[in-house]
Amino acid sequence: MKKTILTLVLLCSISISSFAQIKSDKITPPSEGKSVIYFLRTTSLGALMNMRYFNKDSYIGKFKGVNYLRYECDPGKTYFWIKAENIDVLEANLEPNKIYLVETNAAMGAFSAAAKFKIVDFENPKQIKRINKLLAKKESKTFTEEELKKHMKRMSKAFQKGMKRVRSKIKKGDFKKLAGDMNYTE
Repeated sequence: MKKTILTLVLLCSISISSFAQIKSDKITPPSEGKSVIYFLRTTSLGALMNMRYFNKDSYIGKFKGVNYLRYECDPGKTYFWIKAENIDVLEANLEPNKIYLVETNAAMGAFSAAAKFKIVDFENPKQIKRINKLLAKKESKTFTEEELKKHMKRMSKAFQKGMKRVRSKIKKGDFKKLAGDMNYTE
């Protein structure tokens, strides 16, 4: 009897762990010595809300609805932030040659939706299922340097106000943390 129960538990854990894996060739490693982070918007909540993505004072892109953005950067400590109707901040300690995944979904507030970073838990089958569904349907959003500069110029006032709020949040410790060991492994 104990053997049967142990066998069933083992089989269930194997099937659950194999289910909770990212199954996509769209997650690609960074260039040698770099880090890559994927910002994944996996739910349609607040689909019309335009989220703008930044690495410290660099604008890296925007999109509405279910989609994702691949961003390659130098390793080390940095701050990413998203701006929608609010601002959310993520402190990241990125290691070289590593891949990181972060969800950036909307969360409903009292009067409006807010953009929120959510660290990917690779042991959470529901979260992995949402990511796999997104990767199966969409290609990563890409932006040329010219497009990024054009958008940044258009929102220079909003960017300055946003940076002020980001500095305040960092000073208060009001941010999520992405540790170097929270990376994706194939």
